[in-house]
Amino acid sequence: MIPFFVFLFCLFATYATYLIVTRRSAEQRANMERRMADVLIYSGSSSDPEVRLAREQMLSEIPQFDRMLAQLPSAVRLRQMIDQADLQLTVMRLLMFSGVAGLLGALAVSMISDSILLVALAGTAAATGPFLHVLWKRYQRLHKFLSDLPDALELMSRSLTAGHAFTESLNMISQEMPDPVATEFRRTYEENNLGLSIKLSLNNLVERVPLIDLRMCVTAVLIQRETGGNLAEILEKVAHTIRERFRIMEDSKTLTTQSRISAWILCAVPLFIAVAVTVLNPNYMNIFWYDPRGNKLFALAMGMQLGGMLWVRKILRIKI
Repeated sequence: MIPFFVFLFCLFATYATYLIVTRRSAEQRANMERRMADVLIYSGSSSDPEVRLAREQMLSEIPQFDRMLAQLPSAVRLRQMIDQADLQLTVMRLLMFSGVAGLLGALAVSMISDSILLVALAGTAAATGPFLHVLWKRYQRLHKFLSDLPDALELMSRSLTAGHAFTESLNMISQEMPDPVATEFRRTYEENNLGLSIKLSLNNLVERVPLIDLRMCVTAVLIQRETGGNLAEILEKVAHTIRERFRIMEDSKTLTTQSRISAWILCAVPLFIAVAVTVLNPNYMNIFWYDPRGNKLFALAMGMQLGGMLWVRKILRIKI
């Protein structure tokens, strides 16, 4: 059992290194932006210089791998997911952490079981850890963006009512609103200043933030620019619609909390019982872990367990 715990320790050390790398890169970027802001404040220039930090779009630090990954659509989509999660991480680093975690997970299970299927399942489960972290960070960022979007639209509506231009209202959102709304609208404002049209800048915003509420808002703005109308009133109504939709979504999550917790408990009970019985009475579970018939039963149980979890998740997800 000692090699098993050694590989398990290395697996968690890999996960810890991955989390430290992603957090440290975010801290470095924040320090860089703060230093650039201090330079602008204390600079003696009479004009207001515009300093833009170019966002790295590299898929790998190695040029050969970067060109190779750039030809794969899946790698480009993964790069887009990382950008949406706002993680300063290249695709190559993510794949490297995933591969090392999968290898360590497979080696750890191979110390206690001779089943190739069980080893493959363990390696696959360990390799999905970094990808799940990216998906979770992406979900948190998009959820934060959606919760702040009605306030941003109301701020834009008041700015237009006061007589400001549409582009100036974008700049006002980037200065007054918190992240991630400020970051995305600042990028849209800078793209427009660099020469892109309002339509292309807003379409790029929708591609970076794939939310149906934001798409609805951008569609309303583009239609108003072609047909005319009171844009401030349109934005105010869209903000009210988005806020009510977000409120209904949160209420539905609150009402289904008990059912979701019950579903997770029911899904976790079989795994907990298997681990507990293995620790308390290893001889009783040896046939389940070492015998090929027990391995097949374990694979069948895990497949049915995963299917049940996906089915329950589909039932509890209410589309609004």
